[in-house]
Amino acid sequence: MKKPLQWTTASVVVLLAASCRNPFIPSIPLDDLLRAPLTIDINGRQFKLETYVWRDLMPPIDPDGSRLIAAAYLTAVDGQPFPAEIDGTRLWVINGEKVWETTFTEEARPRDPAHVNQLEKVARGGPRWDVGAQVEVVVLVTAAMAHPRLLRATKQVIDGPV
Repeated sequence: MKKPLQWTTASVVVLLAASCRNPFIPSIPLDDLLRAPLTIDINGRQFKLETYVWRDLMPPIDPDGSRLIAAAYLTAVDGQPFPAEIDGTRLWVINGEKVWETTFTEEARPRDPAHVNQLEKVARGGPRWDVGAQVEVVVLVTAAMAHPRLLRATKQVIDGPV
């Protein structure tokens, strides 16, 4: 019979340290993120990534404007309803050599009746990068009965009032 897992102070400290690592040092090498494909096939269906990345610079939120917000739309290319067993679990926004890595804070399945082929995920609290900057966006896509895969949207522009 197995002994129950015992948490020691050291194991809790290691776990907390790992969960609080710097979100600007990617857990996956930058070159691997930039090589992620623009479409992936899962269970015979093709998926792509669409994004909207922006900052709200209007007062009175913050004199420096909001932190970066990224909406990721995982899209079934065939237009059929988005499968419940597929999810996006992690996001990387890449601005040159700088990387913001995070998890998503919001989800909508689907975002509205006209987009049943999409899963919308939103991440908030990113860096204050310049409006107009061109970025790459990568999402880790997970699926039941399939290996996790990276999916990329290229040449995305940070939107906001200019």
